[in-house]
Amino acid sequence: MPTTSFPKHPADPSGAFVLGMARALAARGHDVEVLAPAPAGGAAPWTAPAPGVRVTWVRYAWPRGLQRTFHGAGAPENLARDPLAWPGTALYPGALAHAVHSRGRRWDALVSHWGVPCGIVGSALAQGRPHVAFFHSGDVHVLSRLPRPLGARLARVIARGATTLAFVSEVLRQAFFGLLEGTPEGRDASTHSVVQPMGVDLPASCARDAARQFLGVDGFVVFAMSRLVPIKGLDRLIAAAGPMAGVVVVIAGEGPEARRLADLAARSGASVRLEGVVSGEDKARWLAAADVFAVPSRRLASGRSEGAPHAVLEAMSAGLPVVSTDVGGLPELVGDGGIVVSEGDTADLAAALVALRDDPVRRARLAEAARARGQAAGWTRIAPALEGWLRHTKAQGATRSAPAGT
Repeated sequence: MPTTSFPKHPADPSGAFVLGMARALAARGHDVEVLAPAPAGGAAPWTAPAPGVRVTWVRYAWPRGLQRTFHGAGAPENLARDPLAWPGTALYPGALAHAVHSRGRRWDALVSHWGVPCGIVGSALAQGRPHVAFFHSGDVHVLSRLPRPLGARLARVIARGATTLAFVSEVLRQAFFGLLEGTPEGRDASTHSVVQPMGVDLPASCARDAARQFLGVDGFVVFAMSRLVPIKGLDRLIAAAGPMAGVVVVIAGEGPEARRLADLAARSGASVRLEGVVSGEDKARWLAAADVFAVPSRRLASGRSEGAPHAVLEAMSAGLPVVSTDVGGLPELVGDGGIVVSEGDTADLAAALVALRDDPVRRARLAEAARARGQAAGWTRIAPALEGWLRHTKAQGATRSAPAGT
């Protein structure tokens, strides 16, 4: 399972859905090997995060301190802020290809996460084996931003070598197929593409009153959970909450925007808590204590937008109605489980939050719809479909025995 993002330790949220998928496949009897970029330093990352799952951390730069492209805020933000992150964009594909070539000989199938570079490497080295290539958002954006001949050529490489092209939203699928328009690969790929958001591990139940007492929170709680980076639009959430009475905004996550968001919160007059990364029992408590989940994401000037944020499905599965902006795959992800507002309109965002604060009947109705949508995305429901894709080969055009590993 080649990827560019994977948790280094249990409390690391980076690429947590890749771990979730690996665990779900392992629970169904498969051996799963993950290839992920090695971090720059710190404690040794885990290598056996779950029974049946092992991780090989691919070293791609020397000295180790130059492995700065991935992890942390994520590759797009790292590249925007750190010039020393750029060499990894050229070095990791080669290191990953070497690792896939040497370690993948015993694999029966591949699941790649992020089309650039993992889908490219996976398709180039699949050698007739089933290959499910997952696209998450930034990868399609990269292909679209490249000079048209190059972006289209790389898209064709992925499409030729993948037996299933999987997109976390229909918006992404359409953008990718725009690169293949008029090509044989585009006509062929239309028969083996699917839209599948990432699954969730359904949260443990947690009593709301006990959670609120433990966390020391009261009033109408608006919860947001994401990396603290510009695309998440959390500054707009703080601005929207400023004039609202009885509202507490809780933001969980870490990233380069943390200090700026803290300063904005202090100036806004809003009741804002920046909790850092939450995981395990703390995450379950906040999901139980909150009244609504906010996703105020923005479309960046470069055109980059959201795919289908994993945290949204986690919140919905816990029964939280969602207020999100209308960018990327968010509208199709939220569906009838929340309210979708105009991107960039802080007043619209504030009005939606006030509407849910003041209308508990509507809030309860949206919460039930959100819970149904979120729980339908449990890994136990998605894993069998993934198994089916992993049995398919283009050459056979049919199914074969389930893979022993990915």
